[in-house]
Amino acid sequence: MAFKPSLRSSRAGEQPEMNMFPMMNLMVVLIPLLLSTAQIVKLGVIELNLPPAVGGKSASTAVPQETEKKLDLAVTITDKGFFLSSSAAVLSNDKGEGPSIPLKDGKYDFAKLSETLYKIKQKVDGKFKDSNRIIVLAEPQIRYQTVVSTMDAARSFRRDGKEVILFPDVAVGAGVL
Repeated sequence: MAFKPSLRSSRAGEQPEMNMFPMMNLMVVLIPLLLSTAQIVKLGVIELNLPPAVGGKSASTAVPQETEKKLDLAVTITDKGFFLSSSAAVLSNDKGEGPSIPLKDGKYDFAKLSETLYKIKQKVDGKFKDSNRIIVLAEPQIRYQTVVSTMDAARSFRRDGKEVILFPDVAVGAGVL
């Protein structure tokens, strides 16, 4: 005779339910913890115009353009100060040599830069096609904050408590070698 197991002790049809409470408790604690420790960074956006990509144009797509007067105003940042130049000339300082706006006590004089650009803006406003555009150039060792502060100084100038827009179209060019 063969031994037959008891049907009472076997529960072949029943599967135990999975307990989800420990997993839900973990999520309830983990999600707020991750959100509270996440570093939230506010990013500032600097609007600028990059120079156009260099590429050859075919003869059929080239459209003859009228020759318009361009200012091509540029601020070059060096370790000696700011050099201001345009398509017509390079602005010199009071001594006639060196940077247009030299360092003041070893620091860049952004107030003097804004004031000088304000005077230039008054002279050229409306006379040139690109009278709202300025190009910022910098030597490779110039700090990024100096470039950004130069861009800010070129965009606007505070005069008599009012903000005057100078050159809102700021372009960044290749650095000075």
